[in-house]
Amino acid sequence: MNVIKEALLNRRLNKALASHRCRLSSGIKSLRDGAKLILEPGVKLGKAEIFSRELEIGAYTDVVSGCEFLDVAQIGRYCSIAADVVIGQARQSHPIDWLTTHHFASNARLIKRPIKREHPYRPTVIGHDVWIGRDVLILDGVSIGTGAIIGAQSLVNVDVPPYAIVAGTPARVIRYRFEQPLIERLLASRWWELPLEVLGELPLDDPQACLSVLERQASAPRSLPGRLQINSKPFAIEELQGRAAAQVSSLIGASGA
Repeated sequence: MNVIKEALLNRRLNKALASHRCRLSSGIKSLRDGAKLILEPGVKLGKAEIFSRELEIGAYTDVVSGCEFLDVAQIGRYCSIAADVVIGQARQSHPIDWLTTHHFASNARLIKRPIKREHPYRPTVIGHDVWIGRDVLILDGVSIGTGAIIGAQSLVNVDVPPYAIVAGTPARVIRYRFEQPLIERLLASRWWELPLEVLGELPLDDPQACLSVLERQASAPRSLPGRLQINSKPFAIEELQGRAAAQVSSLIGASGA
C-alpha cells in the first residue's frame, strides 16, 4: 500500500473512530491478513496487531501498545489490557512430532512438497471487566471469565473462572476477588450493560452497596448504541445498529466464563 492511499484510508478510518469515541493508534496497519474489527463506543487501542478473522471489542476497553490479537473472537466491556500481551496464540503452530518444528515444511513458496496442516479454529473469548497484566500470553481456545485478573508475565492455557486472580507459568488460581455469593450476585446484575452515566452514579468503591442499587433496578431497560465494523480486505467501514443487551450476553455469556 502506497503512502498516499494509506493516508486517505486512515483519514476515513479516524473520522469514523472519532464518531464512536474510539482510538486505533496504528490505524489501518493494525488490521492484518483480512482481519475484521468490530468496536463498541469508547474503545482505546494502542499500537497493536490484529490477525483475528473477526474480533469484537466491548465498550470502554483500554489496550496498551505492543499487543497481538491472534485467534480471539471477543473481548468484553471495561477490560484493561497492559503492554505486550498476546491473546489467542495457536497451540500447534510448531509441530514437535515432525522432522522439524520450522514453518518451511508447510510453505509452498519454500519447498516443492509442502504439508498442509489443518488447524481447528478455537478462538479465545475474554469476558467483561478483565484486567490482564504486562507480557501475558493466552493460548487459543481459552475463556477468561468476567472480573478475572491475570498477573503479569503469565501463561494462560486453561479457562479462568469469573473473578479469579491467576498468575504463573502456567497460570494457577491464587484467590478470588470476592466470596462466591457476591460473585454470583455481580454476574447476575450484568452491570456492564448499563450506560456509563448510570454507572457513574453508583458507589463503585462498595460492591455490596452497588448491588443493592442494581438489584432494585433490575427491570430497567438495557441496550447498546451502534457499533463500528472495520474490514481490512477489501477496506470498508460500516455502522452497525445497536443490539438488545440479551443478544450481547449470549455472545460472551452472562457469566463471562
